[in-house]
Amino acid sequence: MKKGKRMFLACIAAGCVAVSGCASQESGDTAAAPQPKLVTGTVECKEVYIRAKIPGYLTDIPIEEGQEVAEGDLLFATDRRDVEVKRTQAAAAVTAAASAVEAAKALADKAQANVNLLEEEYGKYQELYEMDAVAQDTMDKLTTQLEAAKLDVQAATGQYQAAQGQYQAAQGVLSEVNLNLDQTAQYAPCNGTVTMVSSSVGELIGTGTTIVTLTDYSDRWILANVDEYEIGKLQIGQELPLTSKAYPDTVFHGKIVNVSKNPDFAIKKSTNELNDQDVMTYEVKIKLSDEDDVMLYPGMLVSVNLDEATAAASEDAESAAPEKETVNENGDVPQNAEGQEEIIEIIEIGDEEW
Repeated sequence: MKKGKRMFLACIAAGCVAVSGCASQESGDTAAAPQPKLVTGTVECKEVYIRAKIPGYLTDIPIEEGQEVAEGDLLFATDRRDVEVKRTQAAAAVTAAASAVEAAKALADKAQANVNLLEEEYGKYQELYEMDAVAQDTMDKLTTQLEAAKLDVQAATGQYQAAQGQYQAAQGVLSEVNLNLDQTAQYAPCNGTVTMVSSSVGELIGTGTTIVTLTDYSDRWILANVDEYEIGKLQIGQELPLTSKAYPDTVFHGKIVNVSKNPDFAIKKSTNELNDQDVMTYEVKIKLSDEDDVMLYPGMLVSVNLDEATAAASEDAESAAPEKETVNENGDVPQNAEGQEEIIEIIEIGDEEW
Protein backbone atom coordinates (compact mmCIF):
# COMPACT_ATOMS: atom_id res chain seq x y z
CA MET A 1 0.00 0.00 0.00
CA LYS A 2 2.75 2.35 0.95
CA LYS A 3 4.64 1.46 -2.19
CA GLY A 4 1.61 2.39 -4.31
CA LYS A 5 1.24 5.71 -2.56
CA ARG A 6 4.88 6.46 -3.17
CA MET A 7 4.52 5.78 -6.86
CA PHE A 8 1.37 7.92 -7.02
CA LEU A 9 3.10 10.84 -5.30
CA ALA A 10 6.11 10.45 -7.57
CA CYS A 11 3.87 10.69 -10.62
CA ILE A 12 2.26 13.85 -9.23
CA ALA A 13 5.68 15.38 -8.58
CA ALA A 14 6.85 14.54 -12.08
CA GLY A 15 3.76 16.18 -13.52
CA CYS A 16 4.35 19.32 -11.49
CA VAL A 17 7.95 19.48 -12.67
CA ALA A 18 6.82 19.09 -16.29
CA VAL A 19 4.18 21.83 -15.93
CA SER A 20 6.72 24.07 -14.21
CA GLY A 21 9.19 23.47 -17.02
CA CYS A 22 6.63 24.39 -19.67
CA ALA A 23 5.69 27.52 -17.76
CA SER A 24 9.35 28.43 -17.40
CA GLN A 25 9.89 27.93 -21.12
CA GLU A 26 6.89 30.09 -21.96
CA SER A 27 8.05 32.83 -19.59
CA GLY A 28 11.54 32.54 -21.06
CA ASP A 29 10.15 33.00 -24.57
CA THR A 30 8.15 36.00 -23.38
CA ALA A 31 11.21 37.53 -21.71
CA ALA A 32 13.31 36.89 -24.80
CA ALA A 33 11.07 39.12 -26.93
CA PRO A 34 10.05 42.13 -24.81
CA GLN A 35 8.06 44.95 -26.32
CA PRO A 36 10.32 47.88 -27.30
CA LYS A 37 9.85 51.20 -25.53
CA LEU A 38 8.59 53.55 -28.22
CA VAL A 39 7.61 57.21 -28.00
CA THR A 40 6.09 59.33 -30.73
CA GLY A 41 7.79 62.50 -31.87
CA THR A 42 6.95 65.27 -34.31
CA VAL A 43 9.18 66.48 -37.13
CA GLU A 44 10.00 70.18 -37.01
CA CYS A 45 12.33 72.37 -39.00
CA LYS A 46 13.72 75.89 -39.02
CA GLU A 47 11.26 78.60 -40.00
CA VAL A 48 12.14 82.27 -40.39
CA TYR A 49 9.45 84.94 -40.45
CA ILE A 50 10.56 87.94 -42.51
CA ARG A 51 8.79 91.03 -41.19
CA ALA A 52 8.69 94.63 -42.38
CA LYS A 53 10.53 97.14 -40.23
CA ILE A 54 9.57 100.27 -42.15
CA PRO A 55 5.88 100.98 -42.83
CA GLY A 56 4.95 101.82 -46.39
CA TYR A 57 3.64 100.47 -49.67
CA LEU A 58 5.06 97.22 -51.03
CA THR A 59 6.76 97.95 -54.34
CA ASP A 60 8.35 94.60 -55.21
CA ILE A 61 7.96 90.91 -54.26
CA PRO A 62 10.18 89.02 -56.72
CA ILE A 63 9.55 85.58 -55.15
CA GLU A 64 6.60 83.20 -54.95
CA GLU A 65 5.55 80.33 -52.72
CA GLY A 66 7.51 77.13 -53.27
CA GLN A 67 10.51 78.92 -54.71
CA GLU A 68 14.00 78.01 -53.51
CA VAL A 69 16.05 81.03 -52.47
CA ALA A 70 19.65 81.48 -51.43
CA GLU A 71 21.05 83.61 -48.66
CA GLY A 72 21.11 87.24 -49.78
CA ASP A 73 18.31 87.01 -52.36
CA LEU A 74 15.78 89.88 -52.38
CA LEU A 75 12.45 88.91 -50.83
CA PHE A 76 10.48 92.16 -50.90
CA ALA A 77 10.90 95.95 -51.00
CA THR A 78 8.83 98.91 -49.78
CA ASP A 79 8.52 102.50 -50.98
CA ARG A 80 11.72 104.46 -50.26
CA ARG A 81 10.54 108.01 -50.98
CA ASP A 82 9.40 108.94 -47.48
CA VAL A 83 12.66 107.69 -45.99
CA GLU A 84 14.72 109.48 -48.62
CA VAL A 85 13.01 112.78 -47.70
CA LYS A 86 13.87 112.20 -44.07
CA ARG A 87 17.46 111.46 -45.03
CA THR A 88 17.67 114.80 -46.84
CA GLN A 89 16.38 116.57 -43.75
CA ALA A 90 18.79 114.68 -41.49
CA ALA A 91 21.74 115.46 -43.75
CA ALA A 92 20.87 119.19 -43.67
CA ALA A 93 20.69 119.08 -39.88
CA VAL A 94 24.16 117.48 -39.77
CA THR A 95 25.54 120.25 -41.99
CA ALA A 96 24.02 122.97 -39.79
CA ALA A 97 25.32 121.32 -36.64
CA ALA A 98 28.80 121.11 -38.13
CA SER A 99 28.71 124.84 -38.89
CA ALA A 100 27.61 125.56 -35.33
CA VAL A 101 30.55 123.54 -34.02
CA GLU A 102 32.99 125.54 -36.11
CA ALA A 103 31.49 128.85 -34.94
CA ALA A 104 31.58 127.82 -31.29
CA LYS A 105 35.16 126.66 -31.64
CA ALA A 106 36.14 130.03 -33.13
CA LEU A 107 34.57 131.86 -30.16
CA ALA A 108 36.33 129.58 -27.71
CA ASP A 109 39.67 130.14 -29.45
CA LYS A 110 39.11 133.92 -29.46
CA ALA A 111 38.29 133.95 -25.75
CA GLN A 112 41.37 131.89 -24.96
CA ALA A 113 43.54 134.25 -27.03
CA ASN A 114 42.20 137.22 -25.03
CA VAL A 115 43.08 135.45 -21.79
CA ASN A 116 46.59 134.78 -23.04
CA LEU A 117 47.02 138.45 -23.98
CA LEU A 118 45.77 139.72 -20.61
CA GLU A 119 47.98 137.27 -18.71
CA GLU A 120 51.02 138.53 -20.61
CA GLU A 121 50.07 142.16 -19.93
CA TYR A 122 49.35 141.37 -16.28
CA GLY A 123 52.83 139.89 -15.95
CA LYS A 124 54.47 143.03 -17.27
CA TYR A 125 52.46 145.30 -14.97
CA GLN A 126 53.23 143.05 -12.05
CA GLU A 127 56.95 143.73 -12.48
CA LEU A 128 56.29 147.47 -12.60
CA TYR A 129 54.02 147.24 -9.59
CA GLU A 130 56.78 145.61 -7.58
CA MET A 131 59.02 148.58 -8.42
CA ASP A 132 56.24 150.99 -7.33
CA ALA A 133 55.89 152.23 -10.93
CA VAL A 134 52.21 151.30 -11.25
CA ALA A 135 49.36 152.19 -9.00
CA GLN A 136 47.22 149.66 -7.16
CA ASP A 137 44.10 150.73 -9.05
CA THR A 138 45.70 149.77 -12.37
CA MET A 139 46.54 146.30 -11.06
CA ASP A 140 43.01 145.85 -9.77
CA LYS A 141 41.58 146.71 -13.18
CA LEU A 142 43.92 144.23 -14.91
CA THR A 143 42.96 141.54 -12.41
CA THR A 144 39.25 142.11 -13.04
CA GLN A 145 39.72 142.04 -16.81
CA LEU A 146 41.71 138.77 -16.61
CA GLU A 147 39.09 137.06 -14.45
CA ALA A 148 36.30 138.19 -16.81
CA ALA A 149 38.25 136.89 -19.79
CA LYS A 150 38.65 133.50 -18.11
CA LEU A 151 34.89 133.37 -17.53
CA ASP A 152 34.39 134.10 -21.21
CA VAL A 153 36.63 131.12 -22.03
CA GLN A 154 34.52 128.86 -19.82
CA ALA A 155 31.30 130.06 -21.46
CA ALA A 156 32.73 129.68 -24.97
CA THR A 157 34.03 126.22 -24.13
CA GLY A 158 30.57 125.19 -22.89
CA GLN A 159 28.97 126.45 -26.07
CA TYR A 160 31.51 124.53 -28.11
CA GLN A 161 30.82 121.29 -26.22
CA ALA A 162 27.05 121.81 -26.63
CA ALA A 163 27.52 122.34 -30.36
CA GLN A 164 29.52 119.11 -30.53
CA GLY A 165 26.70 117.26 -28.77
CA GLN A 166 24.14 118.62 -31.22
CA TYR A 167 26.36 117.56 -34.09
CA GLN A 168 26.66 114.01 -32.76
CA ALA A 169 22.88 113.85 -32.25
CA ALA A 170 22.33 114.99 -35.82
CA GLN A 171 24.75 112.34 -37.05
CA GLY A 172 22.84 109.71 -35.05
CA VAL A 173 19.57 110.73 -36.68
CA LEU A 174 21.19 110.52 -40.11
CA SER A 175 22.59 107.07 -39.32
CA GLU A 176 19.16 105.89 -38.19
CA VAL A 177 17.55 107.21 -41.36
CA ASN A 178 20.19 105.46 -43.49
CA LEU A 179 19.53 102.24 -41.58
CA ASN A 180 15.80 102.58 -42.19
CA LEU A 181 16.50 103.20 -45.84
CA ASP A 182 18.42 99.93 -46.00
CA GLN A 183 15.52 98.16 -44.26
CA THR A 184 13.12 99.05 -47.07
CA ALA A 185 14.55 96.01 -48.88
CA GLN A 186 14.60 92.65 -47.07
CA TYR A 187 16.88 89.81 -48.11
CA ALA A 188 16.92 86.09 -47.28
CA PRO A 189 18.95 85.45 -44.10
CA CYS A 190 19.59 81.81 -45.10
CA ASN A 191 18.97 79.23 -47.79
CA GLY A 192 15.46 77.84 -47.81
CA THR A 193 12.07 77.50 -49.44
CA VAL A 194 9.43 80.22 -49.53
CA THR A 195 6.46 78.56 -47.82
CA MET A 196 4.19 81.61 -47.50
CA VAL A 197 3.79 85.07 -49.03
CA SER A 198 1.12 86.88 -47.04
CA SER A 199 0.97 90.23 -48.90
CA SER A 200 0.87 91.61 -52.42
CA VAL A 201 2.50 94.49 -54.26
CA GLY A 202 0.71 97.78 -53.54
CA GLU A 203 -0.45 96.91 -50.03
CA LEU A 204 0.23 99.36 -47.23
CA ILE A 205 1.99 97.45 -44.46
CA GLY A 206 2.91 98.41 -40.93
CA THR A 207 5.93 97.79 -38.77
CA GLY A 208 6.26 94.13 -37.76
CA THR A 209 3.96 92.74 -40.46
CA THR A 210 5.02 89.25 -41.60
CA ILE A 211 5.44 89.31 -45.37
CA VAL A 212 7.36 86.10 -46.16
CA THR A 213 7.85 82.81 -44.31
CA LEU A 214 11.08 81.03 -45.17
CA THR A 215 11.59 77.34 -44.29
CA ASP A 216 14.97 75.62 -44.16
CA TYR A 217 14.23 71.91 -44.66
CA SER A 218 17.90 71.01 -44.23
CA ASP A 219 17.70 71.97 -40.55
CA ARG A 220 15.26 69.37 -39.16
CA TRP A 221 14.76 67.78 -35.77
CA ILE A 222 12.35 65.64 -33.78
CA LEU A 223 10.60 66.75 -30.60
CA ALA A 224 9.50 63.84 -28.43
CA ASN A 225 8.03 63.80 -24.93
CA VAL A 226 9.60 61.09 -22.77
CA ASP A 227 8.12 60.13 -19.42
CA GLU A 228 10.04 60.49 -16.19
CA TYR A 229 10.77 56.76 -15.93
CA GLU A 230 12.82 56.75 -19.14
CA ILE A 231 14.26 60.28 -19.29
CA GLY A 232 17.15 59.45 -16.98
CA LYS A 233 18.44 56.85 -19.45
CA LEU A 234 18.89 59.38 -22.25
CA GLN A 235 21.98 61.50 -22.76
CA ILE A 236 23.05 64.18 -25.22
CA GLY A 237 24.97 62.64 -28.09
CA GLN A 238 23.18 59.30 -28.16
CA GLU A 239 22.00 58.07 -31.56
CA LEU A 240 18.55 56.56 -32.01
CA PRO A 241 16.74 54.77 -34.84
CA LEU A 242 13.57 56.42 -36.07
CA THR A 243 10.68 55.01 -38.09
CA SER A 244 7.76 56.67 -39.81
CA LYS A 245 4.44 55.33 -41.08
CA ALA A 246 5.03 57.34 -44.26
CA TYR A 247 8.14 55.23 -44.99
CA PRO A 248 7.63 51.91 -43.14
CA ASP A 249 10.65 50.22 -44.77
CA THR A 250 13.10 53.04 -43.98
CA VAL A 251 15.03 53.49 -40.75
CA PHE A 252 16.09 57.07 -40.10
CA HIS A 253 18.90 58.14 -37.81
CA GLY A 254 18.96 60.90 -35.23
CA LYS A 255 21.15 62.21 -32.43
CA ILE A 256 19.98 63.67 -29.14
CA VAL A 257 21.04 67.32 -28.95
CA ASN A 258 18.99 68.45 -25.95
CA VAL A 259 17.19 66.88 -23.01
CA SER A 260 14.98 69.39 -21.26
CA LYS A 261 15.21 69.50 -17.49
CA ASN A 262 11.86 71.25 -17.17
CA PRO A 263 8.70 69.11 -17.11
CA ASP A 264 6.35 69.55 -20.03
CA PHE A 265 3.02 67.95 -19.10
CA ALA A 266 1.59 64.89 -17.37
CA ILE A 267 0.68 61.93 -19.59
CA LYS A 268 -1.08 60.25 -16.69
CA LYS A 269 -3.16 62.14 -14.16
CA SER A 270 -3.45 60.80 -10.65
CA THR A 271 -6.85 60.04 -9.13
CA ASN A 272 -7.92 60.08 -5.53
CA GLU A 273 -9.51 56.65 -5.91
CA LEU A 274 -6.26 55.01 -7.02
CA ASN A 275 -4.06 57.15 -4.75
CA ASP A 276 -1.29 57.29 -7.35
CA GLN A 277 0.86 60.11 -8.76
CA ASP A 278 1.17 62.07 -11.99
CA VAL A 279 3.60 60.83 -14.63
CA MET A 280 5.47 63.82 -16.06
CA THR A 281 7.15 64.04 -19.45
CA TYR A 282 10.25 65.91 -20.60
CA GLU A 283 10.95 67.23 -24.08
CA VAL A 284 13.82 65.65 -26.01
CA LYS A 285 15.23 67.23 -29.17
CA ILE A 286 16.66 64.78 -31.71
CA LYS A 287 18.64 66.14 -34.65
CA LEU A 288 17.98 64.29 -37.92
CA SER A 289 20.99 63.03 -39.85
CA ASP A 290 21.83 64.67 -43.17
CA GLU A 291 22.77 61.26 -44.57
CA ASP A 292 19.14 60.15 -44.91
CA ASP A 293 17.97 60.57 -48.49
CA VAL A 294 14.23 60.40 -47.78
CA MET A 295 12.58 63.66 -46.73
CA LEU A 296 10.59 63.83 -43.52
CA TYR A 297 8.29 66.84 -43.70
CA PRO A 298 7.34 69.06 -40.76
CA GLY A 299 4.41 67.71 -38.81
CA MET A 300 5.05 64.05 -39.62
CA LEU A 301 4.95 61.60 -36.72
CA VAL A 302 7.88 59.28 -36.10
CA SER A 303 8.48 56.49 -33.59
CA VAL A 304 11.59 56.69 -31.43
CA ASN A 305 13.01 53.45 -30.05
CA LEU A 306 14.30 54.29 -26.57
CA ASP A 307 15.68 50.78 -26.03
CA GLU A 308 18.31 51.35 -28.70
CA ALA A 309 19.54 54.51 -26.99
CA THR A 310 19.51 52.81 -23.59
CA ALA A 311 21.48 49.85 -24.92
CA ALA A 312 24.04 52.18 -26.50
CA ALA A 313 24.47 54.04 -23.23
CA SER A 314 24.98 50.92 -21.09
CA GLU A 315 27.07 48.88 -23.57
CA ASP A 316 30.39 49.98 -22.10
CA ALA A 317 29.22 49.45 -18.54
CA GLU A 318 28.01 45.93 -19.29
CA SER A 319 31.23 45.00 -21.07
CA ALA A 320 33.28 46.27 -18.14
CA ALA A 321 31.27 44.42 -15.48
CA PRO A 322 32.87 41.06 -14.40
CA GLU A 323 30.87 37.90 -14.98
CA LYS A 324 29.65 36.00 -11.93
CA GLU A 325 29.50 32.21 -11.88
CA THR A 326 27.72 29.81 -9.56
CA VAL A 327 29.88 26.90 -8.38
CA ASN A 328 28.96 23.72 -6.59
CA GLU A 329 30.62 22.16 -3.59
CA ASN A 330 33.40 20.73 -5.80
CA GLY A 331 34.24 24.17 -7.22
CA ASP A 332 32.70 23.41 -10.65
CA VAL A 333 29.87 25.18 -12.45
CA PRO A 334 27.05 22.68 -13.03
CA GLN A 335 25.86 22.75 -16.66
CA ASN A 336 23.16 20.96 -18.60
CA ALA A 337 23.42 19.43 -22.07
CA GLU A 338 23.06 22.85 -23.74
CA GLY A 339 25.91 24.39 -21.76
CA GLN A 340 23.62 26.36 -19.45
CA GLU A 341 23.81 26.38 -15.69
CA GLU A 342 21.55 23.72 -14.19
CA ILE A 343 19.70 24.04 -10.92
CA ILE A 344 18.86 20.68 -9.38
CA GLU A 345 15.89 20.42 -7.09
CA ILE A 346 15.49 17.31 -4.93
CA ILE A 347 11.99 16.33 -3.91
CA GLU A 348 11.68 13.99 -0.99
CA ILE A 349 8.49 11.99 -0.49
CA GLY A 350 7.77 10.78 2.97
CA ASP A 351 6.20 7.53 4.08
CA GLU A 352 3.47 9.17 6.03
CA GLU A 353 0.00 7.79 5.75
CA TRP A 354 -2.72 9.97 4.15
